[in-house]
Amino acid sequence: MRRGWLVLALVLFMVGFLPRLSLAQESMDSIWVNITGAEEGKDEEGKLQVVLSWKVFKKAYNKRRMTYGNWEPVTAPKELGLTFRPEVAVDSLFSSIASSAEVQELSYTFTGLDFGTHYYWRVDLASPDMPHKWDFAEGVIYKHTAEVSKKRGIISGYLHFVGQGGLAFMIPMHILLLFGLVTMLLIWRRLWLANIFPPNKPSLMYRLLPVDRTGKTEMSSEKGNVFLREVAKYWTKAMEAMSIGPEHFSSPEEFIKADRQTQEEMEKKIWIEKGLPNVEKAIEICKNGVAGIKLPKRPLEYPTVRVLLAALENHRSNKNNFWASQEMDRAAENTVLKEVDELKGWETTALWAVGSIEPMMGLFGTVVGIRSSFGKIQETIQVNPNAQLTVIVPQLAGGIHVALITTILGLTFGIPMMLAHYYYRGKVDWIFGKWEEIVTDILNQA
Repeated sequence: MRRGWLVLALVLFMVGFLPRLSLAQESMDSIWVNITGAEEGKDEEGKLQVVLSWKVFKKAYNKRRMTYGNWEPVTAPKELGLTFRPEVAVDSLFSSIASSAEVQELSYTFTGLDFGTHYYWRVDLASPDMPHKWDFAEGVIYKHTAEVSKKRGIISGYLHFVGQGGLAFMIPMHILLLFGLVTMLLIWRRLWLANIFPPNKPSLMYRLLPVDRTGKTEMSSEKGNVFLREVAKYWTKAMEAMSIGPEHFSSPEEFIKADRQTQEEMEKKIWIEKGLPNVEKAIEICKNGVAGIKLPKRPLEYPTVRVLLAALENHRSNKNNFWASQEMDRAAENTVLKEVDELKGWETTALWAVGSIEPMMGLFGTVVGIRSSFGKIQETIQVNPNAQLTVIVPQLAGGIHVALITTILGLTFGIPMMLAHYYYRGKVDWIFGKWEEIVTDILNQA
């Protein structure tokens, strides 16, 4: 009986003591370590330096009332014997700590860190062992102020912009651009109007500048192309000699009564006296040029002259026969098609190819870059399952920003090439139409 009372008394004592023990553990003052800032800079070795600062607040416990007061700042943590442990890690779980220390001050300078790395910060209470809470701070991807705000020139700024897109795509895209520019220069020089039509002036500036189109290409104008006017003058006289009329006979009645043999004899006479000499004169101008007009190169090196010469030689071969006009037209048309193909050359096709391939290469680079960006996000989540959107979104946005650089450059390079292709193709079509106009105007004199 007495033993039972002792057990009961012991149980009651323990029941009354444990709440007191728990209350004693909870009745200690609380400490709150609050991170207030992180200032970046460069250390002596050029690495990232971050000065992490914090404040300390204390919540006093009233043992009499068994309540806590308000948070009050602690200005002298050393007097309370507080020691802090600032830590920096590359993941939010702090499984990979880059640097840590134990200090009694309210700031600590981390050195030797890497620029461009996403860091996480926290300051824990190292001692004494008492109730406390600490702040967790997610850092930014630090880039030194001097590097971000550094002023770049046009060339260095462009190289910096291009370098973000990756050399694997930038190098072939710029090689293709250089090829396109050389191609554009070649066809631009070949399609000078003064290189197609014999110019009135031999000077380089006259041939180079897109001025005086009338003086380079027009045949009927008084201010037009002298070479074309001279050829047209003699060839038109030869074409007029291809048909006989009453003016070639002594009277209209004689013209009416003339038989076929008489007409043929008259046609031959007119060809010998008027047609052939004018054709020969026009051919001579095509081969040797106009007297007093100095050309930069031989007349037969101009495509327009070759077109005229093909029709003139065909005229000389077919004389005043009724089919001569059709044969001249056929000869001129065949020569025109040949010359047009030579004017287009491989350059117009090359410009089209460059203008088409550049945007495709840019798009390919963008797709590869976006895939790489998502791959980095996947790796981040594997390393740090608690990664927040403030980490994932900048990685995704940064990756897409870099990836889109290839598309921007692809379009920037490709669009001018396509515009140049359509411009020069249109110019060749215009030259083709001008040749047809010249030959048709002369052949209509028959």
